[in-house]
Amino acid sequence: MSRATSARQDATGMDITSRCTLGDPNKLPEGVPQPARMPYVSDKHPRQTLEVINLLRKHRELCDVVLVVGAKKIYAHRVILSACSPYFRAMFTGELAESRQTEVVIRDIDERAMELLIDFAYTSQVTVEEGNVQTLLPAACLLQLAEIQEACCEFLKRQLDPSNCLGIRAFADTHSCRELLRIADKFTQHNFQELRFFSFLLIIFEIWLDII
Repeated sequence: MSRATSARQDATGMDITSRCTLGDPNKLPEGVPQPARMPYVSDKHPRQTLEVINLLRKHRELCDVVLVVGAKKIYAHRVILSACSPYFRAMFTGELAESRQTEVVIRDIDERAMELLIDFAYTSQVTVEEGNVQTLLPAACLLQLAEIQEACCEFLKRQLDPSNCLGIRAFADTHSCRELLRIADKFTQHNFQELRFFSFLLIIFEIWLDII
């Protein structure tokens, strides 16, 4: 037997080459150690990356766009805004004039609400409360931030009361929040008697104001 033939055989005398061609051609023959592998996915990486990018934003470093909202100027990175908001993605990646501007004027949006939404884009955190929900929800609708819209609607659902359900219903209808509108309608129907009482109190209050 030649050396070449001997080298092709394992300890059992079987041809290694022929074993490798059976089944998966990429599979090593039995008895041959598999190469060590350990896939690794970092849980810290997304958070730490966002933290650094947010720090760059606060220091106005590598920012490539300034959002002008009322009297407020907000420095930001197009790629972050585009990644979080379909509204900004269409603005910065399309043929709109804003895609070439370094300063972009955003109209019909509350300054503080815009700040909160930009902060969310960089931190993934926002606090919805009574003092901001009425400006935050319209702003989230404009920027097409569905997750914030849902958070605002969930907040308003929890605030439903006979004294405010009609107002919340009208607010939901104005901003096309169908689920919130459905819940507010259902709440109104179940609390109709109390609503009549509150309406009566409101009429009495208005008469009292007129007398004063």
